[in-house]
Amino acid sequence: AGGTRVKNSEGKPVVQRVHAFDLKQVRLLDGPLKQATVRNQKYLRELELDRLLHNFRVTAGLPSSAEPLGGWESPTTELRGHFVGHFLTACALMYASFDDHVLKAKGDTVVAELAKCQQALGNGYLSGYPEEFIDRVETGKQVWAPWYTLHKIYAGLLDMYLLTGNKQALEVVRSMAEWAKRRTDRLDDEAMQRMLKVEFGGMSEVLFNLYATTGDASHMALARRFEKREFLDPLADHVDKLRGLHVNTHIPQVIGSARGYEITGEPTDREIALYFWSQIVNARSYATGGTSWGEVWGSDPYHLATQLGTSNQESCTSYNMLKLTSQLFSWNPDPAYADYYELLFLNGILPTQNPSDGMLMYYLPLGSGWYKTFGTA
Repeated sequence: AGGTRVKNSEGKPVVQRVHAFDLKQVRLLDGPLKQATVRNQKYLRELELDRLLHNFRVTAGLPSSAEPLGGWESPTTELRGHFVGHFLTACALMYASFDDHVLKAKGDTVVAELAKCQQALGNGYLSGYPEEFIDRVETGKQVWAPWYTLHKIYAGLLDMYLLTGNKQALEVVRSMAEWAKRRTDRLDDEAMQRMLKVEFGGMSEVLFNLYATTGDASHMALARRFEKREFLDPLADHVDKLRGLHVNTHIPQVIGSARGYEITGEPTDREIALYFWSQIVNARSYATGGTSWGEVWGSDPYHLATQLGTSNQESCTSYNMLKLTSQLFSWNPDPAYADYYELLFLNGILPTQNPSDGMLMYYLPLGSGWYKTFGTA
């Protein structure tokens, strides 16, 4: 336990009372966690880089003869490209946790090839889909979550820099941020808030993290623009208006508020994070620690009996609640945070992997008599 200090806007330090061990300081011994990680490591090593890069190359006008991936990475799916961001994060984490030089090399190759795509596009933009998707989300036309996908790419590149030291990754993500600043500077606040009605992932958090890395004030300003006021303002006033909201669209926004508090010391950011966590854990979570039914908070607080079936506890929501809990624990190491973390991790993460092949579950069914359903490679 130590104190990690950052300065808020008034120069006053914000102290994290405890902080996580660096991943390089921790090594797993044999057991369920090590076994789960080895399964994931095997899958990551088997992924073909040319297939991962296909949509980016096509979008940039570069040749690609690779067989496209399926599912949400299909060339006809509007979320294409987000998995590549996850892949970069996974490579970085495997290198930091296991000293896996094979996956570090794969991550380095993907970064270098993405840089070529960005250079071919010429304006800092980088994605597996054309920039026209951003035009559509800005003007309210139907499109599936382009900023959500971009967030994954930003985060993967930044993780490659922070966890493996890949300087090219930082250059690429800085250029992406410059492009995003130019795009969003054209929107007034009303137009920006309209755009944020479409899922945009953890854009505020990753931009706060980029600011913490670069010290560039434009990254801080851009992070603040990705704050959805109609969601965050009631939380600051300790009002629960969560019923009917898409759960995993909104948890990352609170993670962003928590990160904003850590960097700026803004007390409103702290209130948002603390109230939201308390409300989800105490009023909107099952006995497993998970939350959501069909990806939505479908009931009033403390009334979950009607919210049981095949589509509970989307794994994304469990991951993001664990991430938020870690942040709050670093501010105040209350055992309640650790107890909740353990409950959710053991019920919502560890048993969602198929022990035979490492594939994962999307939902954790909580209705009587249901069974696990795993994805495919």
